[in-house]
Formats: sequence, C-alpha cells, structure tokens
Amino acid sequence: MSPRPVHVTFVCSGNICRSPMGHVILQQMVDDAGLRHLVRVSSSGTGDWHVGEQADPRTVAELARHGYDGSRHRAREFDPAEFDDVDLVLASDEGHVRTLQRLARTPANRRKIRLVREFDPEAVAAGTLETGDPWYGGEDHFARCFTEVEAACRGILHYVRDQLDGRLDGRLGVLDDQQETGRP
Repeated sequence: MSPRPVHVTFVCSGNICRSPMGHVILQQMVDDAGLRHLVRVSSSGTGDWHVGEQADPRTVAELARHGYDGSRHRAREFDPAEFDDVDLVLASDEGHVRTLQRLARTPANRRKIRLVREFDPEAVAAGTLETGDPWYGGEDHFARCFTEVEAACRGILHYVRDQLDGRLDGRLGVLDDQQETGRP
C-alpha cells in the first residue's frame, strides 16, 4: 500500500489572489519534480466571499506571464475538517494565522499552520514573512506577490521532499523488516 500523499494547502482571504498563486506554482513544481502521486496541493480562503469564482484576472495574468496556468482555479472556503487531512496549512499573513488558529481544534492541528514566506530564507533573514494582499493594488502588487510566493514555493518543495524522504525511509525500513522476518 502506498503512503498517503503529503497534503499542502495555501490559505488567504478570498482564495482569488495569493493562495491560488501558491497552489498553481507549487503544483507545477511538484509535477515537474515527478512527485504528483506523493504530494497533494490545494488552496482556500478564510471567507466565503468568492466561493466558486475564478481567480482574480490579475492573478491569472501574472501566473501566465511566468508560464503557469491559473485559469482552472475555483475559489473555496477553508473547512476546519480539513485539518484532519492536511499536513501543512500555509497562511498568507498573520491575520490568516489567527483565524486558522481559532479554527484548529487541537494543538497538533495548530502546529500545522505556518506562514508561506517562512520557507523563503531571504524573507526569514529580512523578517518579512507576510505576503501582502495585491487585491488593492495594480499589476506591480501582483508581480511582487508572485515573486514572494514563487520564492517561498521553492523552499516549500524542499521541505516537502525532506518530509517524503523521511516517510519513504520509514517505509523502506518496514519493507526490510518484512524481508528479514517474512511478516509485516
């Protein structure tokens, strides 16, 4: 039996700007790395304002400028029950962290919540861990958001690979035990 995929979800306010960028970018990186069967990527918003809508056209345009396809995205609201299935909940800013902390029912679920930019060493060094909401700005805000999220996604992919290596090492250990003893 294959292990359950690592599930990473991005969360912003309405799931039309920041979190879809993370979702689309990381999904492409996962696919390019040949990890699609081992990693599940999703996104949602803390509010229900845009449920069912496409990503903001400026988000789709910025993604397209860099070779990513955000046209199939549909916004959805974060469901607290998702904590049971998700391994990493990536919030865009501290407001989202606070909202998600309130929704998390257990300390284990609260530990799953991190800021997206915690995975970008340059953002960590600069102390700028929040991803600003581009919705209120122009194309330059969306370009900056893209740059920040893409840099973080590189670190997220590295983190996920490390998690997978640990899982696979553990699984291989079980297989080795089975070969030696003849039982699970």
